[in-house]
Amino acid sequence: MSRMTDKKERYNSFNDLTALTQCLVNRNILIDLRNETSVAGKITNVDGFMNISMENVVYIDELGKQFRMDEFMIYPRYIRYIHIPDELEIKPVLEQHFANLSGARKQQQKPVRRTYKMKRAQQNQLETLAENYLP
Repeated sequence: MSRMTDKKERYNSFNDLTALTQCLVNRNILIDLRNETSVAGKITNVDGFMNISMENVVYIDELGKQFRMDEFMIYPRYIRYIHIPDELEIKPVLEQHFANLSGARKQQQKPVRRTYKMKRAQQNQLETLAENYLP
C-alpha cells in the first residue's frame, strides 16, 4: 500500500499544482480557506497529496479575530487560495524543484545492461531514420 502511495504522491508532485506548493516550504505564506477564514504561517511540509503542515500560525476567522497556534494542518479540500509572494520567481523555482525530484529518482535507478535485443532494435531504428530523413 505504501509503494502505491509513494508512486501517486510522486506523480502528483510532477503533474499537479502540488509542485508549486512544495516550492513554498520554509516560507511565510497566507492561505485563504473555503470557510472564509485565513491562515498565515511558515509552511514546514507539503506531501504529494498537497496536505500542508504549518508552524507559528495565526488563524484569522471570518470576523477578523486572530488566534495564535504552534502547528496547523490543512487538507487540500479546504484550500481556496494560496497567496504566492511577489518576490518568488515561479519558473526557476519549479525548474529547480523538478531537477531535485528527478535527480533523486536517477540516483535510485540502476544502469540498464543493453541486451542483444535492445542493441538490434536501436540499430534498426537508426537505419530507418537514415533511410527516411537523409537525402
